[in-house]
Amino acid sequence: MVGTFLLLLLNFISRVAVARRLSVGDFGDFNLGLSFAGLLSLIALLGLHQAVARSLAENPDPAVRRRLIEWTAGVTAAAAVVTSLTVFLLASSIARVFDPSSPAVLTTVFQMFSVTIGLTLLCTFIASIFQGFEDTFPYAIINQGVQPAAFLIFVLILFYFNLALTAALISWVASNVVTFIALLLYAWRRLEHHLPPALPARYLPSGLFALSLSLWGVTTLVYVTGYADTLILGGFRPESDVGIYSALLTLARLILVAAGSVTYIFMPVTARLSGVRDYAGIRSAYVTAGRWVLIFTVPMFLVFGILSHDSIVVVFGANYASGSQALLVVSACALVSVAFGPVNATLAGMAMTRPLLFATAVSAISNIALSFALIPTYGLMGAAIAWSVARVAYPAAGALALHRTHQIGPLHRSFLLPLVLSLAIGTPLFVGISLIRHPVWLVFPLYFVGLGIFVAMILATRSVEEGDLMVVRIAERVTGRSLPGFARFLNRFRTHDVPPPLASE
Repeated sequence: MVGTFLLLLLNFISRVAVARRLSVGDFGDFNLGLSFAGLLSLIALLGLHQAVARSLAENPDPAVRRRLIEWTAGVTAAAAVVTSLTVFLLASSIARVFDPSSPAVLTTVFQMFSVTIGLTLLCTFIASIFQGFEDTFPYAIINQGVQPAAFLIFVLILFYFNLALTAALISWVASNVVTFIALLLYAWRRLEHHLPPALPARYLPSGLFALSLSLWGVTTLVYVTGYADTLILGGFRPESDVGIYSALLTLARLILVAAGSVTYIFMPVTARLSGVRDYAGIRSAYVTAGRWVLIFTVPMFLVFGILSHDSIVVVFGANYASGSQALLVVSACALVSVAFGPVNATLAGMAMTRPLLFATAVSAISNIALSFALIPTYGLMGAAIAWSVARVAYPAAGALALHRTHQIGPLHRSFLLPLVLSLAIGTPLFVGISLIRHPVWLVFPLYFVGLGIFVAMILATRSVEEGDLMVVRIAERVTGRSLPGFARFLNRFRTHDVPPPLASE
């Protein structure tokens, strides 16, 4: 979570700095390159990063772990080189797909981003190794902290020389280089700590290729769900529309950031608990983790969704104000998707690849179909609807499988009651604020008002759980200070309504 909010802050500042310095069209070109590079990175990974993380978490044999890491490292390195070279050589042809009349600028964009594709593959793979060991430092601090921090520093330096779009492209490439070097140094120093000395095994874990193929389809379709609408919008509408749309999605995706941090660590934890058939533990952790995500995301919806015009204007400027209605749509649906809990991380951790693949396929197909159907006529709003439907369909389809097979899900009093009451109180309050004159900067302190409402509803409904008290104990261990008074205070509002075990368990 610390890494997540570090990413949130640094990414937010750097994206805003780029959006405010570039023209809306140049900002659209930058985000087209970013979306395309991200999609190809996931395709070229072949699902190995998630398969490696799950296999390492499930298989404790050091010899098998060494064999797995060595083999997949070679495959990933080869895929990184081939993919980057291919995109660099075909950059001009790719640019003509989006801008047939004047592809020169986009050609440069895709050539620069081709370098980052290979680096993204390698960085994601290194972080996934430590994810399998439940070590989140490479992902949370290096990938989510070092990369956006380096990007921000390089952008501020190069913008001084008035390089505009070129400055943003060079800064993005340089930040990825710095991140890759930092991950290599971390792996060199820390990998032996997680991996005791042993000769590599002669075989790979059974089922690795089937799992990798399934997860490859899942991760690729997930990215299609998130970015196909941006690419299709770039094909039908001018770059300025892509710039505005990317700005509003930057805000909407903040609602998903906390969920992403929990999802990242929840997958290997679920794999470990599933290995010992501790489904009651998974159910309990699912509810607690999902609700902690809502503590941070419900206030974001109240600000970005209900005060959408103020939010986009105060952050990106008046040139982006036309995206405010679309921001309301994507913010509301982002919250709905988060409210399902860490569905797909749980499915991946329990190796339920068929329902996971089905959920992602439904989501990706709906995004592509709705994008082609709505964007030519409705532009920004059509893209927003396509993204929103796909975003909700993704966890909804997987949640049915989880509930049917293991009764894992968010249908729990301590999860739903604070959420419903927070929205019932916060929505009319923020609507009322939107109807009176107020400075646009008010959106920043109002986030903490929303945060206070949700926390107050947890206490008012006596929805504190054992997992919440565990967070206090973790805070005590991290800070080295005892917090008995705070723990006693929370214990007064504790619920004793715990998810019952299945009869078969």
